[in-house]
Order: sequence, then structure tokens, then C-alpha cells
Amino acid sequence: MARRVRLSTWYVRTASKTIRSGTPRGVGVGRTIATLAKADELPGPTDYEASRKPLGRAWVRRVGGRNLWVWYRFNDDEVILAAVTTEPPNPVDDE
Repeated sequence: MARRVRLSTWYVRTASKTIRSGTPRGVGVGRTIATLAKADELPGPTDYEASRKPLGRAWVRRVGGRNLWVWYRFNDDEVILAAVTTEPPNPVDDE
């Protein structure tokens, strides 16, 4: 069963500056979100945990063929979209 997708306020703010519906970027982000929602297991093999202020820790998935990264958190029922960025995130440093 697919997870419900929830948008954080921060995601809405960052996405509105980065992507437009119907554009190649928007289509790519939409596909990435759909894939996250339908995934049997998260995080996926190409996802990694990263940290960025003010988001804190989240998982990140690159949008295929684009210089875009979707930041998300998840539980059994939901994928919570935290942000979308145009800069690659730094992995979490577990010191």
C-alpha cells in the first residue's frame, strides 16, 4: 500500500522557489515523489541521510537527470516532504 504524501511548510516554501508544475523539473520532482510514496521500503538504496539547517536530519533522494534533491522523512503511513534543493546536501557526520 502506498504511503500518504504530506507537505511540510518548509517544503512548500522551497519548492515554490525551485520548481513549477508542468515543467521538466516539476515532472521530475513529481515522479520522484510518486516513487517515494509507492516504495515498499524506505530509505531506498540510493537515498542517504543528510543534515541541513533549518531542516535537521532527513533522507535525500536525487531527482533523476536533474540538479534537484528531495528531502524527506517517513514512517509506515506517510512520506513527509521536508524540502527540495538545487544544491547537493552533505551526508550526516556521525562523530
